[in-house]
Amino acid sequence: MSQQINLFDARFRRQKRHFSAATLAASLAAVFVLALAIQQMYAYQSRSLQASLAQTDARVAQLRDQVTRFAREFGAQGGSTALADELARTEEALRARRGLLTSMRTGAGDAEGFSAYLAALARRTTHGVWLTGIDIGGDLVIKGRALDGELVPAYIRQLNREESFAGRAVSELRMTARPEDSLEFSFSIPLRKDPS
Repeated sequence: MSQQINLFDARFRRQKRHFSAATLAASLAAVFVLALAIQQMYAYQSRSLQASLAQTDARVAQLRDQVTRFAREFGAQGGSTALADELARTEEALRARRGLLTSMRTGAGDAEGFSAYLAALARRTTHGVWLTGIDIGGDLVIKGRALDGELVPAYIRQLNREESFAGRAVSELRMTARPEDSLEFSFSIPLRKDPS
C-alpha cells in the first residue's frame, strides 16, 4: 500500500504585494500631480473670469457716467414734444375707435349699424374706379384709385342715389395723380345727418 505525501504548503509560496510601499508612493504621487493640474486649471479659469468681471465693471461704470452726463446735458433742454404729440394722436385715435366700438355694441345711431353703407358701396360700381380702403369713424372715409379724374364725381353721384347715402354731402375730397396713369382719391361722408 502506497501513501502519498503532500509537500506543498501555501504558506511558503512567494506572494505578490499589491499594496507595497513603492506602489502606494507612486499612487500618491499620481494623485498629487493630478490635483495640482486641476488646481492650476481652476486658477486659470478664475483669473480669466476675474479679468472679464473687471472689464464688465469698467463698462458698467462708463455707461453709468454716460447716463448721468446725458441726464445733465439733455435734462435742461426738456423732453421731446414730438413724442408727446405722437402719444396724444394715438390716444385720440384710440378714443375714437373705442367710441365706434361702443356705438356698434349698443346700436347707437342706426339700428342696422354700418351694414347699409357697406351694402350700398357693394352695389354701386363704376368702371375704372376701384376702392382700396374704407375707414369708419366719425365720418365714412372712402379711399380708392381711378383711371380718370372725372370718374370720381360720377361715382359719388351714384352713391348719392343709394338710400343710405341720400342727403349726405362729401365733406372732403382729395385726388393725387400717380405716375402709372392713375390717380388716388379719398373722400369723407359724415355719418350723422345735420339736424337742419
